[in-house]
Amino acid sequence: MAGSGNVLGSTFEDLRDIIALIDDKSRVGVCIDTCHSFAAGYDLRTPKAFQQTMEKFDQIIGMKYLKALHLNDSKAPFSSHRDLHANIGTGFLGLRAFHNIINFDDFQNLPMVLETPIDRKGEDGKTVEDKSVWAREIKLLEGLIGADVEGEEFRAMEERLQKEGEEERKKFQGQADRKVQKTLDDLLKKASPKKRGGKKKKLETEDEDGGCGSDTEGCSH
Repeated sequence: MAGSGNVLGSTFEDLRDIIALIDDKSRVGVCIDTCHSFAAGYDLRTPKAFQQTMEKFDQIIGMKYLKALHLNDSKAPFSSHRDLHANIGTGFLGLRAFHNIINFDDFQNLPMVLETPIDRKGEDGKTVEDKSVWAREIKLLEGLIGADVEGEEFRAMEERLQKEGEEERKKFQGQADRKVQKTLDDLLKKASPKKRGGKKKKLETEDEDGGCGSDTEGCSH
């Protein structure tokens, strides 16, 4: 789960605890959704971050429970807790995350399911399903096997896909930024002392006529 609202399954610890409650563990399997994982705060973008996430998965849950993957980029930024699927390479995960996934040894021979958007506007302006999107993305993913991420071909494809999703990323980054700002404003509002109205109280050592009390030393009056 992406972690939005009061849900179970958005942390590896949640999944571990659910599995622990099941008697026949031979019937249990875990599916990693790349968009959900990223939205929940598990980074997959760089080789180092990806390796750390997979090591954490293995330590907490166990790689033996991993049975499948759902491949989706993310329209929303990292740790946003929003389940918003984007086409491969166009979102905040980016093409390099999928290069990490496709070339990871422990994922070989696992079923991978695309859940990326296929809704497109037709010539008449109406939204239609274009299932050829999946065929193109499958070919794209197959092309990542053993690809050189520093090569000219990969970089050109990465740049093209990022440009394609630029407007959507700006939109959802803006929403995330406003949400963070609102949270900060609310915290500051709660932390700041309440303003007190009315006149300030006179010092206890000062008489009503402006003189000093009898127990005050060093009075200048």
